[in-house]
Amino acid sequence: MKCRLALLITVIYLLPSVVFSQNDTSIQRKNVFTSGVTYQSRLHYFGRTDSLKSSGLFPSIGYELKQGLYANANFVFVSSAATPLNYAGTAIEAGYKFPKSRNFSGNLFYSHFLYKDNSELVQSALKGQAGINFTWNNKIVNVNGGADAKFSNKTDLGLTAGLDHLFLHLFPGTKNAIAVNPSFYAYAGTQNFTQTYYKNRKLGGIISGQQKVTEDVKRLTALSYEASVPVVLVLNKFNASVTGSYVMPQNLVTVPNRPDLTENGKNMFYFLVGVGVRL
Repeated sequence: MKCRLALLITVIYLLPSVVFSQNDTSIQRKNVFTSGVTYQSRLHYFGRTDSLKSSGLFPSIGYELKQGLYANANFVFVSSAATPLNYAGTAIEAGYKFPKSRNFSGNLFYSHFLYKDNSELVQSALKGQAGINFTWNNKIVNVNGGADAKFSNKTDLGLTAGLDHLFLHLFPGTKNAIAVNPSFYAYAGTQNFTQTYYKNRKLGGIISGQQKVTEDVKRLTALSYEASVPVVLVLNKFNASVTGSYVMPQNLVTVPNRPDLTENGKNMFYFLVGVGVRL
């Protein structure tokens, strides 16, 4: 499947740091090592999928300095009804997390994607991505936003807007907690594609026939809406998460008589299950 969008792995919810940092700003930063693995029942990018209904397994490793600099890597393994679990590529990210405050958090990042040449993943067209994310926290609803540039053979721009509310229960006398974080996000971005049409050809003001015109088009459109409910359990240094999500793709590119250029996608439910450790 050929896709005109630069593509990313869907967000993996491992939220133990959010559980505490959003509710206790007195916690000082420290150097942190993270490791985990997440299973995703259906791989997609803004609701756009491959034709194999693939699922994914993502082992990850990362390190964050107390000054805010961080780096992590996700290793992508893909399986489907037609193929066994196999390695598809690695996503490496480096960035800077803004200093903690009571109401604001965010980060700058750059991600680089190393997919196998024969990868069937829709997102394998993507080479890199740079952007910014931010969250305004308050007692009613958290407001999230972001902007990015995605790099492949062409550059696409993306915008993110979302709302969430964190329900948190701390177990007295321990570092254990359980959190539920209902969220709704809207995604928009540019799409690069080729458009072909016919226009009348005139000679001396008289229509003498039609001329075929092919041009590159770049437009900013809504890409998808997504609702999700992450549930995260933190047990001291260990964490586990389950997330149910429903994604609704928008403005799928369709090219008559060219299935290789037409995006495949539909409204669908999927889930993620993850376990991890922070040291």
